[in-house]
Amino acid sequence: MKVLMLMLSDNPGIGGLEKHSRELASALTDLGHCVSIAAAPQHLAPMGGVRRIPVNAQRSRNSIPLLMTILRIIRQGDYQILHAQGSKAASVLQRLAPFIRNHARVASLHGFKSRYPKTGAFDQLIAVSRALAYDINQPEVTVVFNGTSVPHPAPARLPGKPISPVWLAVGRLAPVKGFDFLIDAFQFCQGTLLIAGDGPEHQRLQSLIDATGQAGKVKLLGFRTDIPSLMAAADGVVISSQREGFSYVCAEALLLGKPVVSTNVPIANEVLPKSHILQGRNPTEFSRLLNLDLQSVSEEQTEARAFAYEKLSLSAMATNTVAVYRKASEAFVQSDSERRNK
Repeated sequence: MKVLMLMLSDNPGIGGLEKHSRELASALTDLGHCVSIAAAPQHLAPMGGVRRIPVNAQRSRNSIPLLMTILRIIRQGDYQILHAQGSKAASVLQRLAPFIRNHARVASLHGFKSRYPKTGAFDQLIAVSRALAYDINQPEVTVVFNGTSVPHPAPARLPGKPISPVWLAVGRLAPVKGFDFLIDAFQFCQGTLLIAGDGPEHQRLQSLIDATGQAGKVKLLGFRTDIPSLMAAADGVVISSQREGFSYVCAEALLLGKPVVSTNVPIANEVLPKSHILQGRNPTEFSRLLNLDLQSVSEEQTEARAFAYEKLSLSAMATNTVAVYRKASEAFVQSDSERRNK
């Protein structure tokens, strides 16, 4: 198939959406499909065999120049599938729908929104978790879990002499990740907490660490490019997010064989035992999870790891996405035939 993937994030760095789009484009190419990706220049690192089309993604989704640019790219490419990644790209294709009737359209939705694409704007929608698919609540929604490839590197050298158990949390230092809640809960825990990531909350979180007297047991590591090595060195992985469309951190931890405890967010709440998921936002209850025996936690997550090996790989994601493309093509052909017969 000839596919145009549209990803209009203007983030300066690489988050879950950017990672997903790049890895999926490469995996589809490996399956023999012809894939182009239109995205901001900073997100167009070399991807073997993928045609890269730079776009000024700083423009808003309602920008006429942006809409005209995307329309021109579509008309020049003779694509069979137009695949929007994320809500901004989906909004752009929805606006352009009257002008691109000769293409099957798919949108992948990665997070919970107050408003989703209108029925009829796309031939198929992809949700990255069951919870998100339930919230979208439209007939043509298919769950395709994000897949990832995790190397099994040597464990990283951890700062200082951390006391076991060593917990690792990963993510941008932003309110939605709930690291302030995690730091508050860790006052009642044994061991060491390492938080890898950077962002606008850095100074506030460091002040909270100091104010709670945890400078010796909670460390902000800053931005790191060696997350798999850090996970390999940690005893367990903790997720404290207020909300997620899909937690890559959970998937990566399971693929590395690490025990995980989490707040009530996808995909953790879909694969982990309920006893390892925090209901509500009580820091004392969260500390209870963090004080569980990790050997027992690991043994109880055997099925979750098996699910990850089967469903959360790059090959599984690419194969399932191609199946959605075929459904979209069939739906497009049917709707096109119905329009012609009117």
